[in-house]
Amino acid sequence: MSTVAKLESKPPQQEGIIKPAEAKSESTHAAKPDWVVRAIPFFYGWMILPISMVAQFATSPGQTYGVSLFNTHFSRDLALSPLDVSFAYMWGTIIASLPMSLIGGIADRFGLRSSMTIVVLIFGGSCLFMSQVSGVWTLFLGFLLIRMFGQGALTLLATTSVDMWFRQRLGFAVGIRNLSMPIALALFPLMSESLIENIGWRMTYVVLGIGVCGLMLPLLFVFFRNKPEDIGQLPDGVKSLPAEPGDLDQKPVDPDLHLPQFTMGEALLTRSYWILVALMSCWAMIATALTFVMVRFLESRGLSEDEAPVIFLCTALTMAICQFIGGWLADHVRLHWLMAAGAVGLAMSVICYANINSVYGAALFGLVFGAAQGVAVSGASSAWARYFGRAHLGKIKGSSMTWIVAGSAAGPYLLNLGAANLGGYEPVLWLFTAIFASLAVACMFCTPPRVKYPQPEF
Repeated sequence: MSTVAKLESKPPQQEGIIKPAEAKSESTHAAKPDWVVRAIPFFYGWMILPISMVAQFATSPGQTYGVSLFNTHFSRDLALSPLDVSFAYMWGTIIASLPMSLIGGIADRFGLRSSMTIVVLIFGGSCLFMSQVSGVWTLFLGFLLIRMFGQGALTLLATTSVDMWFRQRLGFAVGIRNLSMPIALALFPLMSESLIENIGWRMTYVVLGIGVCGLMLPLLFVFFRNKPEDIGQLPDGVKSLPAEPGDLDQKPVDPDLHLPQFTMGEALLTRSYWILVALMSCWAMIATALTFVMVRFLESRGLSEDEAPVIFLCTALTMAICQFIGGWLADHVRLHWLMAAGAVGLAMSVICYANINSVYGAALFGLVFGAAQGVAVSGASSAWARYFGRAHLGKIKGSSMTWIVAGSAAGPYLLNLGAANLGGYEPVLWLFTAIFASLAVACMFCTPPRVKYPQPEF
């Protein structure tokens, strides 16, 4: 019996599998490669990978490590208190998190290339707007824009692009892609600090806005392609897939036919979706909180602001190493083990943070923190496509980005609020440790889902 016949013998929605007709349309490889693709002598996914890395780096003006460099300038030049700045940042980020599922759905429908082009243009314009902020409300609007289209939308589309091109080697590709994070963490603060010192923070935002568009738009127009099927290729660059044994027609099996293709409604009914969301949103919340108050926390421990770069450099070093190793492991070990190990490491990093009392302690925190993030993110990043398929991946990952971005907004506020009411940062840090320890246990149950009941489709 052929594979299609087997699938027709049972309700597709009850197995979380795309309908045969949809699978057939997904597997049409009649598209002819254009001149750019023909000029590349290897699998085109290896061209998409560096473009995704560049896009991830381009999100830096909207990331916490990028925004934190401007906070003192906002306070001084706009006559705002640190609480005003953090308040604008928190609410701008929370509201920015809301449309991520919608943006993912648009990418599913119209393609990543068109969606990313529009997002890059708006993000570049948002950086230009940041150069003109004049008070708390315009600062709030600026934060809303750069967080929505930088940290949120562009990150979502950049990461999803790699998911479309790789399957068996997805973990390895994700490990390489995620190297852009430590690279940005190491280079962007130095670059921005130099620009601020030489041309001022307002002109720095102008340069960043122009730079984002100038860097990304040529890559999108000339080199970016949505998925391998659009240019007559298959995921991972395989030439063809074997036919189903016993199939008299001996037609190649569609690459997605055996894999679950969950709708958004189906994904919401799985345990693994919510464990993944909890892990990534708590990671964003706590990592952002630790970074946002880092200088003040170091000063409370007798260290100076000059020691902060030690943490960033150590974090970037071990994150780069462990993301690459973690990506390789994601292709060879079960992902829930990888995520659990990352959560344990994150709990240990918070303990190291709470015990910083010297520059060596700061360096130790950076090393553990970077390694733990590398392992956890490698496992979680690979899980989305492997657990839920590619058909509705943009919408599913977009919904998770809503929680992730919202978590990053709440973290600094919760840590500062706890410190103000509990006499210091330490009680909140021990709470963060307990959260990661609990997530380590929960990740053991984050296994590939199998839907066995009717699901809402939306």
